[in-house]
Amino acid sequence: MAGILRSKAVIVAAAALALVVLAGVTIARWQESEDRAPQVAAVDSGDGGSPRLKAWARPNTTDPKVYAAAYATAIWTYDSTVHGYFEWQGAVKMFADPMDTGGPRVAGSMLPDFAQWEQLDLHDGKATVSDVSLETPPELARLERLPQTPSGWHGFVVRGRQTNVIDGAPRVAARSVTVAVVCASQCRFWSASAEGPA
Repeated sequence: MAGILRSKAVIVAAAALALVVLAGVTIARWQESEDRAPQVAAVDSGDGGSPRLKAWARPNTTDPKVYAAAYATAIWTYDSTVHGYFEWQGAVKMFADPMDTGGPRVAGSMLPDFAQWEQLDLHDGKATVSDVSLETPPELARLERLPQTPSGWHGFVVRGRQTNVIDGAPRVAARSVTVAVVCASQCRFWSASAEGPA
């Protein structure tokens, strides 16, 4: 009888130990996937609408590099679990002068189209950007010196590493965009054009 009780106790102890190990492995894997996922912080939009991501903040600056880098960060950062397509589009369009009829449209044109957004949304897509760098190639430097170029105009090729997470699986992609800004009292978006992979 004592032998049977000891056998049952050993079986119960082994089962309990297996459950503890299984729980530990599950928690470790869950934390690992959380660590790899991009952390995209949202802030209240202030108008009772959807939250805006911190990465979408338009800086009040006279530094053209800061402004161009902020614009590129805004177009490469999203979280479909937090905001909708039109909130993202609205935030990006705010980089342009609202009095310029074409500026906001061009600023928003660097985003994926709505059909692409629907696919991102369907798969809980989100992305962050890191390692943002800027350069002014000779062609843009020449444009800056032309007499017909607006005063305060600066052009940059902006590059960054975008970490996309689709269905929980992260993937890193190189991004590049050409951005022009005009900085007088404050910087404003002037134009942008898509580039191939950086």
